[in-house]
Amino acid sequence: MPKVILEVNERKIPLKDFMQEMLANIILGYLKSTKGVPDNIKNIKIDLNL
Repeated sequence: MPKVILEVNERKIPLKDFMQEMLANIILGYLKSTKGVPDNIKNIKIDLNL
């Protein structure tokens, strides 16, 4: 199972295993259909500044 860490305003938000897997699958599904992303994804970092 992928390890997912969610931080909001520099505060770690605990995620149950189901939520970690769901979030990882959503992101992986998006990336695998995006041109230019390598087939062998080892790690992903997303930083949103709103």
